[in-house]
Amino acid sequence: MSTHQPTPTILLPDLPPKTLVGIDLITFTSTPNFHGIRDLSPGWHFLYTGATETLSLRSGAWFYIGDITTAGKGSNDTALVPQGRNKNGTQAALGPEIYIWKWDANTESLVALDSESDSARQESMRYKANLGSVWQSGGLFKYRSRIAPSMLVKPATESEPDEKNEEDQPKPQIEARIQTEDDAQTEESGRRDWSGLTDRISPTLLSRVIGDPEIDVDGRPRWVLSSASTANRDADHIPGVDSPAEALHGPEMSEEPEREFGFIPVDLKRTWREGAVGRERTEAAKDRSWALGDLIDRYAGETSGGNQLLGELQFTFLMVLTMMNYSCLQQWKRLLELILTSRSAILDREAFMSEVLRTLSLQLQRCDDVDGGLFEIDGDEGGAFLRNLLMKLRQAVDDLVVDTGSEVKLELDKLEEWVKAEYDWELRRGAVVRRGMLQLEDGEQVEMDWDGNDEDDETGEYAPMIVDM
Repeated sequence: MSTHQPTPTILLPDLPPKTLVGIDLITFTSTPNFHGIRDLSPGWHFLYTGATETLSLRSGAWFYIGDITTAGKGSNDTALVPQGRNKNGTQAALGPEIYIWKWDANTESLVALDSESDSARQESMRYKANLGSVWQSGGLFKYRSRIAPSMLVKPATESEPDEKNEEDQPKPQIEARIQTEDDAQTEESGRRDWSGLTDRISPTLLSRVIGDPEIDVDGRPRWVLSSASTANRDADHIPGVDSPAEALHGPEMSEEPEREFGFIPVDLKRTWREGAVGRERTEAAKDRSWALGDLIDRYAGETSGGNQLLGELQFTFLMVLTMMNYSCLQQWKRLLELILTSRSAILDREAFMSEVLRTLSLQLQRCDDVDGGLFEIDGDEGGAFLRNLLMKLRQAVDDLVVDTGSEVKLELDKLEEWVKAEYDWELRRGAVVRRGMLQLEDGEQVEMDWDGNDEDDETGEYAPMIVDM
């Protein structure tokens, strides 16, 4: 009888068929024989579910495979993670990482087995004892970071009997080999992308933004949220309704009130120090480097405050990508507007700014994964918001940076090349020449070219001025 050595696995008992399941960068619909996901890679993972693929309420949780104290960059082990303990109070030895999240029909979400319940511990042991048979029955989905080409394209099954290649191999065999190589490259690329999208996320950050983690029966933490989770500043308050989540989704959607996000407080209307007056306030309004530095210093703690901002930039984007969370979208935009309009930081915080651009490049490559497109879900047709920010940053880099080896310049050059190829964005002012039809007063239509310098331009000769009347 063959035996299977357990790999990091998440078991999902009682999950109804046709449930939307997402893990990291892929989604699929569960089948009657689906019982979980095996071969989970080390690092962060985000698992979520929804009733349908459309705009239904989604719930999910972050969890970590491996030594969680190494998560994120820098010294991010300040959030102590409790481990499971035996009845006598001694530390329980953690075996293979087997997570068990049961489907709760009442809340239509996945819940972990209670760490304080003896019956839950016995139930956990039964599920783990049955893991081999579930594996053999094909009930465990092998973890993938991306959908492989072989899952999208039907492999060739027929070939002419006389057709051979130079190595005298049948055509289908060659196609299968190429397909396998493509699948391996796709998987490697997907894991690399996911790592780059989550490498600044830490237990400290998740506990700050989401709240303290739930601890499962084996002492492992998970940070839970839903698409209804919000920050108070982004909620539409209705008089008489205390909870922002209740105001948005109604009390019947959840038995417990949604946790409020603990985002970094970005105030774009006040970006100067206390007591600043006159020219200092004016300069700080145009160059937000002081406000950026203030936030970095305030959230430094035992680690780099820059990591907290970068981690939140990663977290908010991924919650838009997977959960369509509105509040996360607003915070992602606030963070980008603050960072990309900090001119002095281009020189003073070169490493941080270049890391932001690297992260943003990776994020933009996943924008099309958002239902309806990232730039359309908030009424930002064509990404005008981000395009204008990048144009301002381009101008600032050209004005300030003389070193051709600048990390910020190199990362911006790569990003500029990508957005030009993908979206046809021109980031240098005056380089944009657009053509279209202009209707005159008499109804005649003529073809015109314009460079767009009169549109959304608040610099140089087009900058607003205050005059005495």
